[in-house]
This record gives sequence, structure tokens and C-alpha cells, in this order.
Amino acid sequence: MGYKVTVLLPLTDNQGHPFDEQRWIWWNDQLTSLVAGFTDLGVVRGWWRGHSDRNRHLTMIVETIDEVNAIRNLLRVARLPFRQEAMYLEYHVVYFEEVT
Repeated sequence: MGYKVTVLLPLTDNQGHPFDEQRWIWWNDQLTSLVAGFTDLGVVRGWWRGHSDRNRHLTMIVETIDEVNAIRNLLRVARLPFRQEAMYLEYHVVYFEEVT
């Protein structure tokens, strides 16, 4: 048993300015310090409070609620560099196995 975690990261700020490569390097470094790996499912379009945006759709499996909380804390920190009022976090219990 573990937790499947989904995170959506905006590609631009609320004024439509794209984030620079350094911000993405920072994000990847921070996230990979917390989790063994993640899957970038690509860019998805969304609708939020009257405007459309594009986001990176990341998913990962973690083993403990402490890891979920660490991702939540990272998103709280990431609000500032990504210039967001809130960041999207979804998680739920899953059963998984590494089939060999």
C-alpha cells in the first residue's frame, strides 16, 4: 500500500509569463530530494476561476503519509517562485507492486 500523488504545476504565471529553466531545475531538484521518482505525464489544459491555463501533470507513488506531507510542504514553498495563490495536490491510497 502507498499513496498516489498528483501535482499540477503551471507553465506560466497568472499574467501569462512563462517560468524560466532555472525555476524548473529548482523544482526538479527539490522534488527528487523527496521522492525516488515521478512521471511527467505532459502538458494538460485546465480551467480555473474564469481562465484557461496549461500545466505540467506529475504523478508519483510514495509509501508514507510523511512523504505526502513533505510534497505538500514543497508546494507551499513553491507557491512563491511559481507566483501562485495555491498549488494543486491530490493523493489517495493505492495498492501497487513492482512486478519483476
